[in-house]
Amino acid sequence: MEDNIDFLLILNKYGWNTFLLNLNGAIHEISISSVFSEPLYDVAKLLLSLLSNEDEMTMHWADEPGWSIFQISRDKTQRHILSVEIGIAEDRDGSQYEKMVDFRIKQKQFLIVMFYQLKKNFHLLSEKSFAKDREGEFPYDYYKELVKRIAVTYPDIL
Repeated sequence: MEDNIDFLLILNKYGWNTFLLNLNGAIHEISISSVFSEPLYDVAKLLLSLLSNEDEMTMHWADEPGWSIFQISRDKTQRHILSVEIGIAEDRDGSQYEKMVDFRIKQKQFLIVMFYQLKKNFHLLSEKSFAKDREGEFPYDYYKELVKRIAVTYPDIL
């Protein structure tokens, strides 16, 4: 299992976003169209699913063309370990799926690096100049619930 993993979710203007995955110094870039995807909602729902102890989760992000598909599954014996696979497909259903990268990560580390992308964007979107020309809304209700659940499970990361 590798722990040299980090994420960066960038909200660009005019309906585009960028997700960067740093895996052992190799940077993988995913473009996201917020016209067909809602990355902030997707991340919040994914993290809530993790905190609900779900065994398998999937997240789909649209690009033009194609889709990025995140498949996360919990290890059956070491439940705090997640297997993550990210691939690209022709459509949301996974036609012509091609794996881009896979890795194993501790749930707490995954939660921290993803949650802090939400938290960063929560604060940035409160600035009118930043929010201007950025599509969609922030998932305020999910975020509020996520903060409550994290406070119970991992209070030290808030």
